[in-house]
Amino acid sequence: MKRFKLAVVLAGVFAAIAVTGASGASFKVDNGPCPEPPGGGALLRCPTGHVAAPYSLQLQGEEGCDTYWFEIPNGALPAGHSMSRSGLLTGVPTGAGTARFWVWIHDLTAVEGGPSWCAYDDQSEREFSIPIDPGLAIVNDSVKPATVGQSYSETLAAKQVESLNPPAGPDVQAAWSVQSGALPPGLTFSPDGALAGAPTVEGSYQFVVRAQNGGQSATATYTLVVRQPVVVKSQFGSLKPPRAEVRIRLLTAATATGGTGTYAWSISSGALPVGVALDATNGTISGSPQKAGRFGFDVSAADGEGRDATVSAVLTVAPTLTIKTLHLTAAKLGRAYQAKFVTAGGVQPVSWTLRGRLPFGVRFAKRVGALVGTPRRMGTFRVTVEARDALGAKSQKTLVLLVKS
Repeated sequence: MKRFKLAVVLAGVFAAIAVTGASGASFKVDNGPCPEPPGGGALLRCPTGHVAAPYSLQLQGEEGCDTYWFEIPNGALPAGHSMSRSGLLTGVPTGAGTARFWVWIHDLTAVEGGPSWCAYDDQSEREFSIPIDPGLAIVNDSVKPATVGQSYSETLAAKQVESLNPPAGPDVQAAWSVQSGALPPGLTFSPDGALAGAPTVEGSYQFVVRAQNGGQSATATYTLVVRQPVVVKSQFGSLKPPRAEVRIRLLTAATATGGTGTYAWSISSGALPVGVALDATNGTISGSPQKAGRFGFDVSAADGEGRDATVSAVLTVAPTLTIKTLHLTAAKLGRAYQAKFVTAGGVQPVSWTLRGRLPFGVRFAKRVGALVGTPRRMGTFRVTVEARDALGAKSQKTLVLLVKS
């Protein structure tokens, strides 16, 4: 005759029961973790599990060949559970209800690797049930990251869950505590589950919290990352002179420090000139402005964990560089002469060049863009003057200088 013993590990408590009989129909169960119901009956009731709480039950056999293997011929374990060939039933219940299933225990014969004297598989079977009640679960999968010196607030919540994936059930009040690990300096954790404060030290902090509601409890492990704040800098300031010009390609970039990973860039208010755009991946501002003017906008950068910062900027676009001098006043032989070329638009400073032949005694002052001197020869002198500004824009004009007596 073979005896069928069950050992159950639940919430850290180990217990065992023994079943004796020649067949599954003759099994009887002593008082234990999976007893027969009051008044007798074939169905064995195992300890109650709770949704979201790990559950473990080890089946063992006695007598027979002393080595065994197990299988479930019909019925179903609680959702979220599995049973190994060695009879270890483990899992995390995912829904409330009662599961019923049959278990067969087999002798492990010599042919299958059991004792040399075990020739026959003398199997027994019995039906079991495992009731699963609603359990306590912490619903926060993670906590948001924090920033050095900035206010932080995160509240954890618990549910009396009837099913998982996603957790479903009513919210419940719980008493909260930090079970192990350490919070970032500057943060506290209140009994109502609130993380609050302003972290003072950068780093990655792991800790375990515990929620207690009546006789049920749940734990969760979190990692809270604290980093330096994001700081954004722009190349444009409200008091700076023009940095761009109509139809001249512009290429510059805002920069950011702090936070972590790459930044996502955006224009959070205002607008760039038509023809100019911000690259959202690297903060580059580029393009060819199509209109002169003063354009105010805010540039924002956000890191991979949601920190962000904004800086106000002003981009002044100058009109296209143009030489406004339309003609040169006539000069008189032997008289002092000066004519300054005038520009409009462009971005200072402007440099000058001149091609052509000037009258003897007159020179081109390229630093200031002017003709100066005392002409010593009469005649008509054609010259081409070119202005080039700080952004490389050019403007040319061909003019005639007449020297009279």
